[in-house]
Amino acid sequence: MNNESEVASNSDRTSGEQWLQGTSTSLKRTRQGFTLFLYGCILVCLAALGVLYFEFSTELMSVVMQVLPVTALMGNLIIFAGALLLFSVPTEVNSRGLLIGAAVGFFAKVIFAGTVFWGPGFLGLPLALCLKLAAYIGLILFALFLRNLLLYLNRSDQLVKVYGLLVTSVLFLLGSWCMELMMDLGLIKITLIHIYSVMLVGLFLYPCLFYSLKKVLAP
Repeated sequence: MNNESEVASNSDRTSGEQWLQGTSTSLKRTRQGFTLFLYGCILVCLAALGVLYFEFSTELMSVVMQVLPVTALMGNLIIFAGALLLFSVPTEVNSRGLLIGAAVGFFAKVIFAGTVFWGPGFLGLPLALCLKLAAYIGLILFALFLRNLLLYLNRSDQLVKVYGLLVTSVLFLLGSWCMELMMDLGLIKITLIHIYSVMLVGLFLYPCLFYSLKKVLAP
């Protein structure tokens, strides 16, 4: 009798809900990808917080100058690796194109983060803006992937958090472009600190929202 009720219960679930309750390799890799992505976001947030503190509050020590860019680069590499693991989601999610676009954008951010070691003007303004545009478009595509995944899992109640990620990504893009333009024009730091502070709020909110979404995949 219990077996019959269990079978009936399983038949009432969508394919996404059944996948979430299973123990497949696909689900394990997806959870690993979410975990890596979250850790990468936290590292990037810490690096940005460090830059804000040392750049605008104190003399930037030579050791910190080396540590913070490495932290940001590692964070972006971990985000990219996490995105690659998410290709293991079921094909029914209909998200491969979104994930490819997101991965390309995250790789562009890795390139941008890596060139920081050669100075802010190494890339030139047009290329720097293009790489940042690709990176934030990657975040937007990633949020759309999360939307598809939530719909597949029958968790439309969590979609408002995805919209929060979308709004945050757009604000990142606008703030980042404004910062690049102001740095290229040589405007004073007091203007930059306002933009950077607003972006830092977004950098804090993004992993918080993502962590909340990650709990949907919790065992």
